[in-house]
Amino acid sequence: MAPQFPSIQSFFGREPSVRTEKPKVRPSATETGEASSCSPGAPGDGFTASEIDDVLHPAGLPKWNPPKEYPEIDIGALVPGPMCVTIMGRIVNFYDQVNLMKMPRAAKGCLRCVVGDGTGFVVVKLWYAKIDYKLRLGQLVTAWTPHISTAEAGSATNRDGAALTMSVFPERDNSCYFMVQEQSDEGVLCKTPLGYREGRTLDGLMTLKNFVEGGSEVADGKVLVAVKSIGGRKKFITKKGNPAEKCDIYVFDDTADATLTLWGCQAASASAWKPSSTVLLVSKPALKEYTRPNLSLTAGTRVEVDPAMADAEWLRKYAQNLTKREHVNPPYPKGMFDVEQFKESQVRMLFTLADIDEFARAAPTEIFMGYLSLIITELNIMTFYQRNMLFGTECCGVPLFANATSTKCKQCETDVPLSINPRIIGPLTDETGNIATGKLIWSPEAWEQLLGRTASEFVRASTDVLKYLEHRMLFMRVTVMFGWSEEVGRLCICGISM
Repeated sequence: MAPQFPSIQSFFGREPSVRTEKPKVRPSATETGEASSCSPGAPGDGFTASEIDDVLHPAGLPKWNPPKEYPEIDIGALVPGPMCVTIMGRIVNFYDQVNLMKMPRAAKGCLRCVVGDGTGFVVVKLWYAKIDYKLRLGQLVTAWTPHISTAEAGSATNRDGAALTMSVFPERDNSCYFMVQEQSDEGVLCKTPLGYREGRTLDGLMTLKNFVEGGSEVADGKVLVAVKSIGGRKKFITKKGNPAEKCDIYVFDDTADATLTLWGCQAASASAWKPSSTVLLVSKPALKEYTRPNLSLTAGTRVEVDPAMADAEWLRKYAQNLTKREHVNPPYPKGMFDVEQFKESQVRMLFTLADIDEFARAAPTEIFMGYLSLIITELNIMTFYQRNMLFGTECCGVPLFANATSTKCKQCETDVPLSINPRIIGPLTDETGNIATGKLIWSPEAWEQLLGRTASEFVRASTDVLKYLEHRMLFMRVTVMFGWSEEVGRLCICGISM
């Protein structure tokens, strides 16, 4: 019998793992009894343990212990030169620059991030090799660096609108580090725009209408806009054959509306924005005139998300007031009205629509409850059933309708619960006034008492049952328990008595 010679892998020892933490779900070889597979006589696969670990467990940056002290300094106080400093701020612009070098140890690309903290701006060149940094506009980040550089005249860094720059490569250089403050960000730090003073208008700030009509030529023009709706992220191939991605965000203020287009890696930023709530301060955007004015980001554009300024608070309230009037199916305010306590109270008043109007004008901040005796003058159950609109709500600023209790939003691709469409009930009237179609907010209990079935039973009902309900309830007088609050701005129906 021929002698057995060891394989070439047996001459190389097993390298220790480079991960800083041991995987919790993967037991060691000694615990599973697989130690014999690593014996000198067993053949290997040619890969070291560190290479296998990097592929099976692609973790983020390891824990970093600073080799020396890095004092935290405001961005406006930075000076060029070698110094170990820590800066904290929010990303106001960033874009990806792919590195075309094919060297094994070369970086795959660089994320040029413009970071501001209210005192100034600095460009952080974040180099990466294996780690995919999920950056978004408005994120709070912290960077540690041993050197600050100046931007050369005419360079890309100078066009970014910052005079200083720092370069960090945390994967290869132990003297620098970069961290996204996801868990500790409370939405308060580094929110004040540069040069803003309370009680004064920010320099260069103008309305969207003035910006479109010629203000875009101002050197430091700024617009303050609210997010109206968010379009879907579109991926396509350019004429040069390169993959591209974009996302259109519809924005507005009290004078005009426009479209803000985010390209490439910036498109993911819109996923964290909320329609009619998120306010953007956009400085020096590019303007193109189409059917609707289109704003886009250049290297010198800065986007500050929810800035801490009085004009932003006013615009947010303005946008939310529009939402209250235009929402197709506002949600019922749970916890605002104590229905059980009202039922047990000794005084329960019967109002007319004229009484409610007079009482609400006399005491606008007062929250009150009572009863109304109304007649249903019109029903549209079958009409909306045929239109596939028995249930509806809004998500990402876009109305959603279906003959189901839930559906998927095409913008954020999440399952959204639906409520019964209030427009299936036509105008309601009494001896003193009239309530237009769809102007009431109904609680789930009120719908169940009116229709005699839950929402899930209502959506499964046959057409014969729906026709019967429509004919049965037409011109019926019902007594409704209502609640009024200026914060909601509509009558809320808490219960029904037939």
